[in-house]
Amino acid sequence: MNRPRPRLWLLGLALSSSPLQAEEIVLASPSYWCPYSCTAGASEEGFTIDIIRWIFQRHGIAVRLVNENYSRALSDVRSGRYTASPSTIPEEAPDFVYPQEAVSSNRFCFYTRADSDWRYQGPQSLAGKTAGIIQGYAYGERLDAYIHEHGADFHKHTGNDLTRRLLRQLQLGRFDTFLEEENLVAYTLRLKPGNAPRMAGCEPRSLAYMAIAPDHPRAQAYADLFDEGMREMRASGALAEVLGRYGLSDWQASP
Repeated sequence: MNRPRPRLWLLGLALSSSPLQAEEIVLASPSYWCPYSCTAGASEEGFTIDIIRWIFQRHGIAVRLVNENYSRALSDVRSGRYTASPSTIPEEAPDFVYPQEAVSSNRFCFYTRADSDWRYQGPQSLAGKTAGIIQGYAYGERLDAYIHEHGADFHKHTGNDLTRRLLRQLQLGRFDTFLEEENLVAYTLRLKPGNAPRMAGCEPRSLAYMAIAPDHPRAQAYADLFDEGMREMRASGALAEVLGRYGLSDWQASP
């Protein structure tokens, strides 16, 4: 007696079925932000990437980095092409969704050529000076207001490899000083020493956060998972371990 054959459409369905696509967070950030974010696929992609990956992989969520210049990255995250920026000051993208816990501490400092004796002592001390800055950065309320009012004195830069370009143009005399995050300058000089600038003063420290696309359906859930994970990292010592690989320490423990 012949046994019944399986229905062909059921067999075809079984053969064509594939596992559900794994959940993934795609981070967009420049490669020139080392040690915050570095080259995608490198052995060290940056400490903010490592932090986010540690937090989300424990929930079965993959984390992948793509490199874009900062203004393009924010635009592509806002449009939904990518999930988040790994390290953003909320004033730079106020419509994004942010965790409560910061992913990094940042301090913007002014740099001059070594033979200069000018000191930065607040925005008014910039009178008569030309300065290189980066388009799209938020430098703090008082400095942003001064830049807006005296725009002709500021050379705005966009694109890639910005820290190196600012260092180079300072040495060429294109402006008197430039403003950049201190760890980015230190990292760039470690890779390409020579013609080291002089630090002329800094703005107060600010905190940056994982900035999640405002229309992402899981934006608030991701923010909550980040907060939970960051607290666990700090308590367990995992955060100190990640930061230590980049020669950094926990900003909550720093003066």
